[in-house]
Amino acid sequence: MANNGKRRQEERLAEQLDRLTAATTALAREVEQLQKWHPLAGSLRNLLWRSFLQGVASGLGRAVGATVILALLVWLLGRLQVVPVLGAWIARLLEAIQVAQQGF
Repeated sequence: MANNGKRRQEERLAEQLDRLTAATTALAREVEQLQKWHPLAGSLRNLLWRSFLQGVASGLGRAVGATVILALLVWLLGRLQVVPVLGAWIARLLEAIQVAQQGF
């Protein structure tokens, strides 16, 4: 009878060990999948390359955005030559830009 109790206990322990092994294996697979897409996972070289590309894209986007906004602003101010004070100042500004462009 003592052997029966011991055997059952060993079987339960073996089942628990099997469940823990399966859970650990599943957890290891999940961690591997998370490391594939998480930006801080993986090599330092990969992280630095991604950060560099992100910085370049951000800088380029800001430069293009500022250029578009300034171009629209200059165009709108160029259309406002009807206003006497601004019109004269804008005319001088446009002349200076044209002279600078001819110099290149």
